[in-house]
Amino acid sequence: MLLILVSGVILYVAPPGRYAHWVNWELAGFSKEGWQAIHTIFSLGFIVLSIFHLFSVNWKAFVSYIKSKSGKGFNKKKELALSVLMVLVFFFGTVFSVPPFKTIMVLGENATNSWEKTEERAPVAHAELLSLDELAAQLEIGEVSVLTQKLESHNIHFSNTHSQSLQQIAETNRTTPMDIYEILAKKPANQGQGMGVGRKTIDDFAKELNKTSDELLQILKANNINAQANETLRTIGENNNLPPRDVYKILSE
Repeated sequence: MLLILVSGVILYVAPPGRYAHWVNWELAGFSKEGWQAIHTIFSLGFIVLSIFHLFSVNWKAFVSYIKSKSGKGFNKKKELALSVLMVLVFFFGTVFSVPPFKTIMVLGENATNSWEKTEERAPVAHAELLSLDELAAQLEIGEVSVLTQKLESHNIHFSNTHSQSLQQIAETNRTTPMDIYEILAKKPANQGQGMGVGRKTIDDFAKELNKTSDELLQILKANNINAQANETLRTIGENNNLPPRDVYKILSE
């Protein structure tokens, strides 16, 4: 009962899974999955042992008690009605989110969300499950070798780019998926053109290419592409049904 109580309280305030996995969250040496396993196994053990205790030790006394009460009838009808009413209030109050049951859940959600800091948020939900190939597509990087070179330069070991996730790479190197991602997503000062082009605006490219924004907009217009100077290549591509890299190629020709 003590372990069920402690693990239940911890899970009540534990961070959401997306954050717990991203930063390898632990409490008292156990991950969120560890606390979930402890809570589940001990709850199941408590139920099984309670049933075993009833049937193997106190079954005769229990049956005798039931027979005795059945013979005399239920004398405490008010108590029975009150207990049934309390069960119904708790059940429907929880189902329909009525205070104070809703308040309890809201407090738990607030405690859960308080762990996650803006600067530590994953770029997408459960980004720790992305492979290097999938991350390259997410970052709009043409070649996954750009990512593998970064890992190798930081002495990060990995087996393949297709099936091994960021979380698996992090576990192999005793770090967190967030740290691995920071290495992969960091843009060097001499970053080559085309890396992360989808996030750049026409104004950004005008500065890089030593041209004016109007000149680039004229190039796009000549190719039947509608755009604004403050729009990113990703937005321009989406509005014109083109990949951002095709827009980049048109601008850089």
